[in-house]
Amino acid sequence: MANLHKRALVLSGGGGRGAYHVGVYKYLEEKGLLPDVVIGTSIGAVNGAMIVSGLSAADMEREWLALTADQIHRIRLNPLEFIKEPCLLDTDPWKETLERQISFHKVRTSKIVFRVAATEVGKGKLKLFRGEEITVKHILASCSIPVVYPWTEIDGARYWDGAVVANTPLAPAIDEGADDIYAVLLSPVGARELPLPESLPESAAQALDLALLSSFESDHKQLEKVNARVREGRDRHNHHEVRLHVIAPSEEISAAWILTYNAKQAAHLIELGYNDAKKLLESQQA
Repeated sequence: MANLHKRALVLSGGGGRGAYHVGVYKYLEEKGLLPDVVIGTSIGAVNGAMIVSGLSAADMEREWLALTADQIHRIRLNPLEFIKEPCLLDTDPWKETLERQISFHKVRTSKIVFRVAATEVGKGKLKLFRGEEITVKHILASCSIPVVYPWTEIDGARYWDGAVVANTPLAPAIDEGADDIYAVLLSPVGARELPLPESLPESAAQALDLALLSSFESDHKQLEKVNARVREGRDRHNHHEVRLHVIAPSEEISAAWILTYNAKQAAHLIELGYNDAKKLLESQQA
């Protein structure tokens, strides 16, 4: 009989900090905790597409250790480019990198349920692209950081980074009927209490992470309410209790790392993600 237990992996946005996802996935893969559902925002959509296309954690680690900023973006030097699209960096290199890294045919035909979050420009609404329609443009849409990167146009609509409205979208995983949700954050903000910021950069970084956390907190509270009704026998919609496992960095990660890509940073974050996932999940089994 098929195993009906459903696991979801929710991967948040955070640019170059996304190597942390790889470390977490490395541990989950090692323990056989492979996802049936993957939800990704921004760099989480990139890593999610790698997983759904069939890349192993070792494959992903190799890709991240070889990744450099010039494979992601380039500075726009022509003033005329700013008139056409008001942003600082060009992502043409990233399109080439993604097409090399990921088989989008395998993404579209995978048995893993895949959802990619983006924000519709002008409307401010969350758009969830489905796995069977995903192309490189849908991944770039999810990664289109406002002001920094150009928006991405798909079927006449323009999209910005999904993190603008939903950096760690739990709701789609709940809607897909997940029994266990592994939500991987790219900042310790929200997962534990942090010391007060002592400088302007620290204040800005913590404020950014708090802003990105708001939709996750809203989804989390709603999930807790549903679980409480299930436990008390008051649920009228045939919901079941969902276990949420929040895996977040055990140390602060600089906001500057969002636009930084190099082997040293990636190696540190992969090791950190692996160790944090191991510590959390082992503590739950104790």
